[in-house]
Amino acid sequence: MLLSGWQQALTVLLAVVPGFVYQGARAHFRGPTPDEREIGVRILRALALSGIFALLYVGVLGSRLTSKLSDPVKYLDNPHWSALWAFLMVFAIPFSSAMLVHVWNTRKQFPGVHWTKRFRVYNPVPTAWDFANTRLEPGFIRVLTKDGLWIGGYAGEQSFFTSYPETRELFVEEAWDLDNDGAFQNPIPASVGMWVRCDDAQLVQFLRSDPAPDPAAGGSP
Repeated sequence: MLLSGWQQALTVLLAVVPGFVYQGARAHFRGPTPDEREIGVRILRALALSGIFALLYVGVLGSRLTSKLSDPVKYLDNPHWSALWAFLMVFAIPFSSAMLVHVWNTRKQFPGVHWTKRFRVYNPVPTAWDFANTRLEPGFIRVLTKDGLWIGGYAGEQSFFTSYPETRELFVEEAWDLDNDGAFQNPIPASVGMWVRCDDAQLVQFLRSDPAPDPAAGGSP
């Protein structure tokens, strides 16, 4: 049973994992592609890549690898070197291969870009909504609904934005009255916040402002 367990573990490590490491690294550098939305496609591609890596390892190492695969207990003779070789074959080599492929492809696409900037091509932020709400400072927000009405308020430290994969929603800590042109009039008396669903909004505007105005003073930002 010990031998069978070792063989199963090595089979998973050398014949399955490298492809997933390579594919994950490519997605990290390049970003996901439309066909990778299907989990079945990702799994089949990762398994195919793992097979390619396994064949390359056998072709390069030959009997030095196959003899130990057939008798995994030999790995216990020198566990430090065995762990190092396993790390190289399962993680380091697939990750480095993905990085080199990315650099090569971006070199052809962007010949004038310095190599240190070739890893900044893909921004992992999933949506423009997430990009916007992670960069905002306290200020005013107004939303043009699908019915053509303006609503909004002040978004400060006590406000909240949902992020991917949830629907686009926001909570502003102080609701304001807006006129038909979207101009801020006055804070709504006794307002303790307002929830707004923005996934069907025509427009969402983020406005710079000074710290939250005094509700008693009124006026527009």
